[in-house]
Amino acid sequence: MDELEVRRQLLADPYHLTVEVQHALQQDAELRQFHQSVLEQDDLLKNALQQPVPVKLQQQLQLLPVADIQSKRKNYSRSWLALAASLAFLAGFGLNWASFWYGPQDLGDNSLAHVYHEEPYVKHLTQALSLQDVNIKLADFNAQMQPKGWDVLYANYCQFRGMRSLHLVLQTELGPLTVFVVPKDSKMQFEPEFDDGHYFGRGMMLDDALVVLVAEGERRLQQQQRQLLQQLVFRA
Repeated sequence: MDELEVRRQLLADPYHLTVEVQHALQQDAELRQFHQSVLEQDDLLKNALQQPVPVKLQQQLQLLPVADIQSKRKNYSRSWLALAASLAFLAGFGLNWASFWYGPQDLGDNSLAHVYHEEPYVKHLTQALSLQDVNIKLADFNAQMQPKGWDVLYANYCQFRGMRSLHLVLQTELGPLTVFVVPKDSKMQFEPEFDDGHYFGRGMMLDDALVVLVAEGERRLQQQQRQLLQQLVFRA
């Protein structure tokens, strides 16, 4: 399968990947970045289309005659469709409209949403990334991954309510460990611990960034946290 066909399939359905597409993503870092970009833009568009009708507008419509209501509804629908199309266009340029509409959100919910969103793709990854490539991305957060540690299977930028962050997946002897590096000036509500009964997470507020760890099993997470703090280093 050539690169163009892979991109076409990712645009058509970025969530349900064939074995051929998964193999192509494992072999090509640029395709993985393209896939991540498609997923982020899809999230922004979905958020834009889920905006509720303003309460004041509902009240005004209830006071209008039936004929006027039908006319207003048509105009209102056209306006919202135009707005949704505009948001989809702006998403391609990386504007953070989801943050504009929703504002702050707690760290745990956002972290778990990212984990579940990427799970169908990440669970098939087996090939370690180059430490040099990983550290190029970590440099944006004044951090680096030390050698002779766990392999990094996944490293891509993501959006934490409008803040450009880094999503890492490390292969440990206890199973996969997801790590998010989030800018410290994020307006998200900090949570030191969170879980949904399946995944457990911990937030650490360091000098340079927020670091979030997510793994299956609370005891497993405690052990992984200790080693990660030795491998992931923030420069003074």
